[in-house]
Amino acid sequence: MVGVFGPRQSEVKLGFTDTGRLNCEVRYTSFAAARASKAEQGQAEAAAAQALSQALEASAQLERFPKAVFDVSAMVLEAGGADAAVLVTAASAALADAGVELHDLVSAVQVVKCGGQLLLDPSLEEGGAAEGSLLLAAMASTGEVTHMEVRGRWGDGELREGLELALGGCGQLRGAVREALLAGMEERAGGA
Repeated sequence: MVGVFGPRQSEVKLGFTDTGRLNCEVRYTSFAAARASKAEQGQAEAAAAQALSQALEASAQLERFPKAVFDVSAMVLEAGGADAAVLVTAASAALADAGVELHDLVSAVQVVKCGGQLLLDPSLEEGGAAEGSLLLAAMASTGEVTHMEVRGRWGDGELREGLELALGGCGQLRGAVREALLAGMEERAGGA
C-alpha cells in the first residue's frame, strides 16, 4: 500500500531551495516476511526507502514546488520477492494518481541470475537462491535509468542481457500502470 501526502511546507530549516523534496518511508508489517530481528527489518526498511527516493526524484517535477515536501508512505503487507521494484512502481503510480506532475512514470523490475538463467521479478525463494541480482528503475518512454543496484557475480554478456530484460520489463510495466491510471480516472469521472 502506498499513500502520497502533500505538498506541505518543509519544517526543516535548510534555507531556501528551488526544488521541493520527497520524504519516503517504507514499513514492513510484522507478518510481511520472516525477518531475523528488528534491526534487520529496520535496515531493510531504510534501504528500501532510500532506493524509493532515488528512483522517484528524477521523475517528479519538484522544481514546481519550492520549499515543499511530499510524503510517500509505503506499507508492505506481504513480501513476495522483488519488493523494492514493486514499491517503486506503486509509489510512482500513487504520485501520478495524486496529481503530482511527473516527467514520466517510473517502473522498476528485478532480474536475478539463478542456475545460469535470468529470471524477471523473482519470487522470494528464487531471490534467496540467486547468484546475482539486478534492480532497475527507469522512465521507459525516455529510457532514462533513475536507479540501479547490481549485486553478485555477473559476466559482461550476462549483465548486458539482464539490463535488456529489465528495460523490456520496465516498458511493459509502464504500459500496464498507465492503463490502470487511465481506467481509474475514467471510473472516477463516470461516478461523479
